Amino acid sequence: MRGRRPGGAGGFVMGVCCALAGLCRAAESPVSLAPPSGWIVPLRFQASAGAAESDAGRDSRLLLEDCQINAGTNEIFNHVARQLWSVEGAQNHSHLSIDFDTNCQSLVLHWVRVWRGTNKLDRLDLTNLTVLQRERELDQYLFSGGQTAMLVLEDVRAGDILDYAYSIRGANPVGSGKFSHLVTVREHEPADRLTTRLLWPKERHLYVKKKGTDSEPTVARKGDWTEYTWDYRNVEGVEDEDLLPVWYYPLPWVQLSEFQTWGEVNQWALTVFTNKAPVSADLTRQIELWRGLPEAGQRVLSVLRYLQEEVGYHGIETGAGAYTPASPSVVFARRYGDCKDRTLLCVTILRALGIEAWPVLVAGDLRQTLRDWQPTASAFDHAMVQVMVDGRNYWLDPTAGFQRGPLAARSWPNYGCGLVVRPGTTGLADVPEPPVRPKTTVTEYFLIRLPGHPTDLKVVTVADGPDADMMRREFFTDGRVVWQTRDLSRFAGIYPEIELAAPMDYWDNEEQNEVVTTEYYQIDRMWLPAARGGGFFCRFYPLNIAWVTRPPQVTLRSMPLGLAYPSQEVFRAEITPAQVVPVDLTDRTISSPAFFFHKIVAARVGKVLLEEDFNSLTDAVPAEAMPDYLQRLEELNGLAGFTLFSY
Repeated sequence: MRGRRPGGAGGFVMGVCCALAGLCRAAESPVSLAPPSGWIVPLRFQASAGAAESDAGRDSRLLLEDCQINAGTNEIFNHVARQLWSVEGAQNHSHLSIDFDTNCQSLVLHWVRVWRGTNKLDRLDLTNLTVLQRERELDQYLFSGGQTAMLVLEDVRAGDILDYAYSIRGANPVGSGKFSHLVTVREHEPADRLTTRLLWPKERHLYVKKKGTDSEPTVARKGDWTEYTWDYRNVEGVEDEDLLPVWYYPLPWVQLSEFQTWGEVNQWALTVFTNKAPVSADLTRQIELWRGLPEAGQRVLSVLRYLQEEVGYHGIETGAGAYTPASPSVVFARRYGDCKDRTLLCVTILRALGIEAWPVLVAGDLRQTLRDWQPTASAFDHAMVQVMVDGRNYWLDPTAGFQRGPLAARSWPNYGCGLVVRPGTTGLADVPEPPVRPKTTVTEYFLIRLPGHPTDLKVVTVADGPDADMMRREFFTDGRVVWQTRDLSRFAGIYPEIELAAPMDYWDNEEQNEVVTTEYYQIDRMWLPAARGGGFFCRFYPLNIAWVTRPPQVTLRSMPLGLAYPSQEVFRAEITPAQVVPVDLTDRTISSPAFFFHKIVAARVGKVLLEEDFNSLTDAVPAEAMPDYLQRLEELNGLAGFTLFSY
C-alpha cells in the first residue's frame, strides 16, 4: 500500500476515492475544456523564496493541493501548484497524468499554466493531449474502462511553478452511490497547503472517522448545504520506511462515509451478490454431475478445482461489469471472470447442491485494520466464499490456483476480518488463519572428500501447505530450466565453484499438498584454506532461513516492521566427511515475541547433522519493540549456519 490511499481497486470494487450518489453517466467525449463550476472557491498560492531544509533531495515542492467536492452534483475539483527546483524536477513534471473512469465519469480541464517569474504561460494545448486506455492491471488480467489523460507540457524549466486544475464529473455507483472519501491530511512530501472542501446536502447523513489526527473541519451552513473545510498549512512530509506491513498506512487520515453501519453495507452487498437470471441448461447439467459425487466435501472440492483451473481469471471491468458480478451462467459459458464473478458462480453452484455458501468481502491491503474504518463499500478489493460442510466452516478462494489437498488443507491470506454477505449480518466477521501453516524444509546431503577433491551435494526441498501452492505455481510458470538456473546462482554465492551434476527431479503429492524437488550438484572446491593456524574449513549456510530473517535497512524506526507470517523454514544438513573431524555439539534456542529459532548440531557414526528451525510468530514488529527484535535477530544470524574444520 505504498504511496496510495487505503482501500484500493481490485477485482471486486474499483473505486476512485469518491463514490458519489447518482447514476453512472459518461459524456460522449470523455475530455473537455471549460471554466470551473460556479460553486468552486478559488484558492491562491505563494511561490517559495527558495528550497527549505525539508526539500533536501527533492526535485520540487508542493505549494497547493486543493480538492473541492460537490456531493449534490457529483463533481470533484482538483487544483495543484508545484514549484520545480531542478532540471530533474522540470523533466519529471513535464507531463500530467490524470486517471478517470469512462464507465461513469468525464474529465474537464480548466487550466494548465507555467509561472515564470511574473509571466503566466499557457500550457493547455489539446494537440499535446492523449487519452490512453489504462493497462496497469493487465498483468492481473483485469481489463477496465478506466482511461488516463496524458498531457505533455512544452518548455518547462527549473524554477517554474506548474499550476493546473481539472474536474471529474460523474458518479461511481459502487455502494449504491453512497459517498466515500479520504481527506488528505499529510502527503509523503512536504506541502505548503493541503485543503479539502465538501459541499454536503443537509438532508443526507455524513459519518466521520479519524486516525492519526485530531483535526476538525470548519463547518458552515448555507441554505440547503453544509460546507466542511479541512485546511492544513506548512505540512511536513512522511517518509516511508522499508518492509512495512501490508496493512500499515503511514499517513494520518480522515475518512468520510455515508454508511453508518456494516449492516447497511451488507444490505447493499446482498443486492450485488444475487443471481437474478435463470441458471442455463449447460450449467444445470454440470451441477447434476457434481451432485453425483457421494460426499458434500467431494462436491465442494470438485467445484472449487473447476473454478480455480477451468475458469480463467479475467475481469472485463467496463459498464455494469465494473461494479456487479456477471451472471453465473454467462461466466460458466465463457469460462472467465474476476473474483466477484467466480464468487457468485461458486455460491450459486454450491447452493444448488444443497451446500450452505456465502460471499465474503475482504480488504487485502487493510486486513484487520478494516475494523478501524467507518463502514464503507469502497474498502473491499477481493471476494471469497464461506462454505459450511458437515458443521464446519471453510473459507475458500475460487481464484486461488494451484491449490491441492483436502478442504482442511486449503489456505488464504491472513485477512483478519471480512464481511460475510448473508441476511442478518450486522458487523465484520473474524476471518481465521488457515488451519495449515506454510512450511518449507530444505535438506542438503554433502559427501565431502579430502581437500583437492570434489564434493557431491544433493538438495531435497519439501514444501507443505501454502508453500506447496506457491512452489507449484512457480514451477508451472518458470519451468525446470529457469528454476535450476536460479538455484544454481543462489548456491554460487556460497560455493563459487559449483555446477549442476544432473537434472532436477520434481514430484507433486497432490493428495497431501506436498511438493518435493531434488537437485544434484558438484562442488569442485569445498575445503578452503584457513586464514590462521593452517588446515582447511568449509561452510554450511541456511539460505532459506537467511531470506526471511534479513534485517531491515531502517533500524531506528517510527513505523512497524512487516514480517512474513505465517512462515516456517527448516534447514537440515547431513554431512558425510571423508575423515573424522572435530565437531562442537550445539543445542540452542532463541525466542522473541516475533520468532522462535532452534538449532541443533549432532554427531553420528561418520556423519555430522545440522538442523535449524525458524517460526515466525507475528506479521509485524512495533517500532518500540525494534531494539529487542534486532538484538535477537543479530543473535540468530550469528548462530545460523555451521563451519567444519580439518587440520
